[in-house]
Amino acid sequence: MKYSVYGSIRLDSEKRNFVKTVEAKTENDAKEKVLSMFGSANGLPRSKIKIERIESTT
Repeated sequence: MKYSVYGSIRLDSEKRNFVKTVEAKTENDAKEKVLSMFGSANGLPRSKIKIERIESTT
């Protein structure tokens, strides 16, 4: 199932919104994938990533 994950990240003093679409079994798995993606790609700790909502897409 595909999920759209909406949220924001904080880079220094700048806040950036994002929407990521990921393939996952559950909403929690989708959240973990997005946190992992930003953590590995940008070196961000999870405390700098805010997930606002997760929606199922078809």
